[in-house]
Amino acid sequence: MVSSGSKPASAKATANGDGEPVRFLKGAAISVWQNSGDDDSNWTRFAKSRWPFRSFGVSAIRGKYNIDKCSDFWNNYERDIKLAAEIGSTTFRFSIEWARIEPLRGVYDMEAVHRYHKMLDCMISHGLVPNATLWHFVHPTWFEEAGGWTKEENIPAFVKFSVKCFEWFKEKITLWATFNEPTCYMFLGFIVGIAPPGRIMDLVTAGRMLSTMLKAHTATYKAIKAAPGGQAAQVGLVSHHITFEPQGTGILYGVSKVLSDWMTYWWGWDVVHHWMMTGEFVWKLPVLGTWQRWADPAGRPPCDWWGINYYSRGIFSWYLVPSCRKAEVMTDMYYPIYPDGMYKCIKRCSEFGIPMYITETGIADARDDRRALMIDSYMKAVLRAVAEGCDVRGFYYWTLLDNLEWATGYTMKFGLYAWEPDGSVDRKLKEGSKTLVRYFKTLPDDLAGVRAAARQVQGALGDDLGVEAALEEEGVTRVAPGGKLVVAGAGKGGERSAGKQAVGMVAIG
Repeated sequence: MVSSGSKPASAKATANGDGEPVRFLKGAAISVWQNSGDDDSNWTRFAKSRWPFRSFGVSAIRGKYNIDKCSDFWNNYERDIKLAAEIGSTTFRFSIEWARIEPLRGVYDMEAVHRYHKMLDCMISHGLVPNATLWHFVHPTWFEEAGGWTKEENIPAFVKFSVKCFEWFKEKITLWATFNEPTCYMFLGFIVGIAPPGRIMDLVTAGRMLSTMLKAHTATYKAIKAAPGGQAAQVGLVSHHITFEPQGTGILYGVSKVLSDWMTYWWGWDVVHHWMMTGEFVWKLPVLGTWQRWADPAGRPPCDWWGINYYSRGIFSWYLVPSCRKAEVMTDMYYPIYPDGMYKCIKRCSEFGIPMYITETGIADARDDRRALMIDSYMKAVLRAVAEGCDVRGFYYWTLLDNLEWATGYTMKFGLYAWEPDGSVDRKLKEGSKTLVRYFKTLPDDLAGVRAAARQVQGALGDDLGVEAALEEEGVTRVAPGGKLVVAGAGKGGERSAGKQAVGMVAIG
């Protein structure tokens, strides 16, 4: 739990309160809804709508297929959990779907509860530590219709659901996250409108929603801890960490800088960081300044661990198009591969003084020619922070299978295993994913062992574990016409398809 007297997260903790070695967990993360859908929820309704361009016949979900065509984790969980174990995982992060557990207010589907028990038994039988998220963007429609997270009076409904889940599953789950990415939900749902409730530039309500959710975290934490057996639970919060920058400087990039500054603010990293450090919430609006401010009389919010979801940082060109800097390569999303940002993120979040987990990182890479490079460089950035004493206790890749990535549909291929909604590919391990498999199977399972191994590599390759050298010698410098990657030392023309060769892989352990 955070307190004013907390030691910094760089305190080099290597043993828990019982004297047992602190584990370093390795695994994949999923959202059950994104791989299963449901009968009715805020996201199921939104996915089947044509908001915000109904009159033009534009679906809310990009592409030909929707959530009704999915890999069906709900019924194939045994198969998928086994796949997670086969890549060397020791943990599995997943969501407990509120809309399945409580489809009507006060009415609990015990068959769904039983299904989750079977999932948990399956994880444990494969040696996977469950890491459960209580809210991952999806909630029942009755909650949405009641105003959702825009009304503080709705907080008790979520607290009640969370305590119920704890009572049902506490013997099998120790790691709990109250929320996944509150600021991402705020931005997508209330500022750009590509997630429910689909509002555009509703900045006042966006701030109110984020305020309510952060208060709900505190209330849920306290309720779980007060429940019988609650003191044994480790209750955390998972946040998205991204910043935005203009591609250049000077008058030409003036508008780009203004947009970048507000995009950074609207994604909420600074807002949440300030709240975590002080217990004070501040929400500002353009021109008008501070719109909402409150401070928790108890001070800093309670939190046992911090979940870092990090992918990259955004770069805007002078004409406001997502771009990247020289010596960087774009992913299929709107941002480049940027491993140094992972290291900086961990160092900043260390200020909270609590253990950290990399709860999500990954790459959208339909060609699978950048995944190995991303995994290698990002993992080394994490190991660099661990070597310097940061209390990072696990690494989760997003995600296990290619799934419906919210409004982008099945067009963004994050999965370690390829899966296609048309049935052409079913759970095939990608070549680039094998880099993660090698890390998972060679890294020690305890934090002290990981730290010692990382320091050993630092001694041989430098403070950054050779990331910059690898990027310069073998890494990507730009994307050539036709989708090939231009790499240093590639011979005539400087082009080759990137994959295993574009990785400075180091065996650790």
